[in-house]
Amino acid sequence: MRVLRPERGIALLGTGVYLPERVVNNAELRAEGCPLEEAEIEALCGVLTRRRAAPHEATSDLALAAGRAALQDAGADPADVDRLVLATVSGDHPSPATACLVQHALGLRRVPAYDLAATCSGFLFGLDAAARALLTGEERVLVIAAEIRSRFVDPTDRATSALFGDGAGAALLGTGPTGRGLVALATATDGIGARSVWVPAGGSREPASQATVAAGRHRLQMDDGPQVYFEALEAMLAMAEAVLDAAGVRWSEVRRVVPHQANTRLVRRLAKLAGVPLDRVQLDVPHTGNLSSASVPVALHHARTGPGWFAGEPVLLVAAGAGHTAGAAVIIP
Repeated sequence: MRVLRPERGIALLGTGVYLPERVVNNAELRAEGCPLEEAEIEALCGVLTRRRAAPHEATSDLALAAGRAALQDAGADPADVDRLVLATVSGDHPSPATACLVQHALGLRRVPAYDLAATCSGFLFGLDAAARALLTGEERVLVIAAEIRSRFVDPTDRATSALFGDGAGAALLGTGPTGRGLVALATATDGIGARSVWVPAGGSREPASQATVAAGRHRLQMDDGPQVYFEALEAMLAMAEAVLDAAGVRWSEVRRVVPHQANTRLVRRLAKLAGVPLDRVQLDVPHTGNLSSASVPVALHHARTGPGWFAGEPVLLVAAGAGHTAGAAVIIP
């Protein structure tokens, strides 16, 4: 792992989100086949409600809405964007990249637009790609993370059926004053965990067939939830400490922690181990569910537009996901 400390200022110009209209509570989830009792769902993952994409909505639709919202928030025009990075593991099609559809629908110029797959750490990996583009001469980069994980979850699976929601978040990054904005960033991968949380079929290793569909091999599988929990927590703490050290910021100085919204228990445990008061930690997961790569930008937007965001006071973004992937960033607004 290497920490990137940008030599040029990288500003967070605007953020936006899109959450589908349909809200699914735990009673409805039970009616759909979830094997967990409502009290079990709340105790195990702390999710009370989650959003579900409408039947006509695809991941590109969610990404488009979030991207438009971020541009509007920044007062920017599509013509201002030099690059589009879309983090997702639930794209519209295996090919082409969902970013191609979003680039066209947003009315961007013929700029680079591509998908990035880093599971729940996807937005942090997208920020890394954006920062490097800005440091090599580009002026505006739009990073979007969008997921419809509900279509890859078995509604009868105890490990995953209650956990995930659908949604999208976006951020427009641009050049800014040195020492402000994105001041430290790190990403890392340890492929030993490539099959800890995964969708086995549908790729070149196991192409789609009647047998794979019948066996549910196109659904998300998580065989050892407790182990995934501890590995994610350990990775998030390590990444956070690395970027805070690089930025010269102590945990006690962090005004707002915006973690991946894996589940309520993990977010609360992270805060306890880091010694951060819960009122400084963004907690969205009870009402959004786990949005995979979209959880951090959605939570970031809610933090940025809420009462706990102050100019000049450090904000920490941190995530870990399947693969294993992990990332963290320090932003000084």
